[in-house]
Amino acid sequence: MGSRGRTIAIAVTAASLALVGCTNTDGTSNQTGTGAIIGGLTGAAAGQVIGGDTKATVIGGAIGAAVGGAIGAQMAAQERELRRSLAGTGADVTNTGSQLRVILPESVTFRTASSVVDPGFRPALRAVSESLRQHPNSTVRVIGHTDNVGSAAYNNQLSQERAMAVARELIAAGTSAARITVSGRGFYEPITSNASAAGRAQNRRVEIVITPTN
Repeated sequence: MGSRGRTIAIAVTAASLALVGCTNTDGTSNQTGTGAIIGGLTGAAAGQVIGGDTKATVIGGAIGAAVGGAIGAQMAAQERELRRSLAGTGADVTNTGSQLRVILPESVTFRTASSVVDPGFRPALRAVSESLRQHPNSTVRVIGHTDNVGSAAYNNQLSQERAMAVARELIAAGTSAARITVSGRGFYEPITSNASAAGRAQNRRVEIVITPTN
């Protein structure tokens, strides 16, 4: 292995070890720290490719860490805002470190077999749209999912229609349509087993996936 390869390997190992330690005192992930480490690793690797020396690696790592840390902080702030505005609605918010995922269960978003958003849930979607407008530097994917009851064709169509219905609510509340993509996955991406009624209920959902762009 050449000196460049050894430098990148060392950076990967260091970042991997640091990621293990990126936790808050309550045991939850520290997304700001995680973003800084991921950004630093990406910048270091880019520095090696572009500059081909240790100085470029250090500079690239520093820049990447700063950018990654800023994105992580923005995501953490948006996560807190979304959790606060969606409290009690039945929606759930997950921060993966690279994306925010707002999970909308069928039980609160739609009536059975319907693709019309329940009027009582529209204020929650307006709150999501407000958050998206306050944090404009991201793309938004709206993805529909179903359980495995019924044919594949039926579930594909229902999941697509539900995703479209949620997207329309976001757009009507002020989110730019240019930021949103929509897809229906039918029953092909369950989050748990469809063998029980409780599992099928969890699988019937729409996810709003927010990915920072800078």
